[in-house]
Amino acid sequence: MEDWVRSAIDQWKQQVVKLNPPAIISSIEEVELALNFEFSKDFKQLYLNVDGFADLYWLPNMFTIRPLQLILDDYSNENNEFIGFADFLLNSHEIGFLKGKDGVFKNYGKYGDIVMIAQKVKEVIELINADDRIIY
Repeated sequence: MEDWVRSAIDQWKQQVVKLNPPAIISSIEEVELALNFEFSKDFKQLYLNVDGFADLYWLPNMFTIRPLQLILDDYSNENNEFIGFADFLLNSHEIGFLKGKDGVFKNYGKYGDIVMIAQKVKEVIELINADDRIIY
């Protein structure tokens, strides 16, 4: 397990966040196929160790990391080019990928801006766990 993944999971456990068991590679590949999108290597590293937060648990800063099925469900409901994997205050705004663009973005929804906040998922998880202002 990568150090950054271990560190994130340890922090989440200390904050008593209920975590889902790890995803399996075939589940990740099925979601990629359904979304017509290939997740980054670091996204896969994270999800092969924890498939998001269970039961919509969130961190003290009110961010949640979505399980694969919720990523797929929310994308299908929105029917757009943004693929969210984390969100603030149960969909106040999302963090995720924009098809056709490198990096990780925050999305303020249908009428808001989509802003790049990092190059890698690893960086975003660290920003969320540090409660950095850029995630808001």
